[in-house]
This record gives sequence, C-alpha cells and structure tokens, in this order.
Amino acid sequence: MEKIYGYKEKDVYALAEFIKEKGETSLSNVFEKFGALYGKAKGTVRNLYYAVAKKSNLDKEFCQKYLGGKPIKISKIEEFSKQDEKQLIKDILIKKNKGKSVRSIIMEMANGDAKTALRYQNKYRNAIKNNPELINEIILEINSQGEKVSIENNMHKKSIVSDAQFNKLKSEIDSLVEKISSKIKKENQYLKERINRLENENLKLISILYGSPNPTDARKFFSALKPKEFMH
Repeated sequence: MEKIYGYKEKDVYALAEFIKEKGETSLSNVFEKFGALYGKAKGTVRNLYYAVAKKSNLDKEFCQKYLGGKPIKISKIEEFSKQDEKQLIKDILIKKNKGKSVRSIIMEMANGDAKTALRYQNKYRNAIKNNPELINEIILEINSQGEKVSIENNMHKKSIVSDAQFNKLKSEIDSLVEKISSKIKKENQYLKERINRLENENLKLISILYGSPNPTDARKFFSALKPKEFMH
C-alpha cells in the first residue's frame, strides 16, 4: 500500500474528504471527530493533518479533487529559544508563588489566545516533568533575587515519590496475583485427586452391582434377577 509522507494513502484521502465535508470548524474538533470515526489518537490525526496540508500545497490535482482547490494554510510555529523557555517558566513560578493558578497565569500571558496558551502550557508541563535541572536553576535564580520559590521543586519530588509508590503497589499486586495463582493450582490439584478417588470408588460400586467394571444394560441386569433376589 502506497504512503504519503509516511501515512497510508487512504488515511490522507479520508482526512482530506473529512475536512472538505466539515467546512469551517476548529482543528481540535476535526482531530477529535476524525479520530473517533477512524479509531485514531488525536495526536496521530494532528500529524496526519499536517501531512494533508503539505500535500495540498504541493499537489494541485490532490488539492482540487479533495479540497475544492483550496490548499490548507498553516501558520509557521515559532520555536522557543532556551532563553524564552527559561523566562516563561520563571514568570509562571513567580506569579504562582503569589497565589495565582497556573491556568490563569498562562491565559494572561497568552492574552487569551487558546493556541498560544496551549503552547505555553505544554512547554511548562514538559519542563516540570522532564527537566528538573532547569527548574532548579530557575528557582535558585529567583531566590537569589529575593523571592522564595520552592513549591514546584517539591512538586517534582512528589512525582518521584508517586512513581515509587506506584512501583510498590505494582509489586504488591504482582505478589498477590502469584499467591492467588498458587492457591488455585493447589485447589485444582486437590480436585483432580478427589475426582480420581471418586472415579475409582464408582468403578468399585459398578463392579459390585453388575459383577463387572464394564456395565452393560441396567434393564437386562435387573430383568435377569429372580423376584426373591430383589430387596424389599
């Protein structure tokens, strides 16, 4: 099967058709609804969308057929410089230390623009989660300027404790599952042995009753008995 920029051709065409049918709608809406319809993650659809956009700008025939001749325009995303990232996180930490929520701080910094706020939020969360060295550096810098900020550093430590607690819980669950499994095995073994004993006892009773461990027809056996041989 052919691929377009690493994506299945049928998926690219399907998303292009979907965009044309939906008309003017938010990208978030497109990603969510297309993902639900085709069983794809929102992030996967987002990447696929940019592949469609690139195709629409380079392939006039594709653009005409699937997008009514209107190529998808994508504004260039400006990357954060290291200094911009550091200043962003520093501003958030200082304002948060004064009692504001991270959400309100970011919306204020983004001047209410949802896309910009999302970029700021993702950059902030990524740094808090994956770059403790940068966070510590920023906190030391803030503290040296007379501010006292430590809560985010503690937050990072809490995430480590949380991971340790998770691993401990996982270990306890695995141990419990192993114990239950062992108990079930023992019970199964006991039941097998019990069934074997019952089968042996059943064979003995059959031999006593029919004179053979391989009974034939019960009706024939009883019909062969004389009246006086029946128990009253």
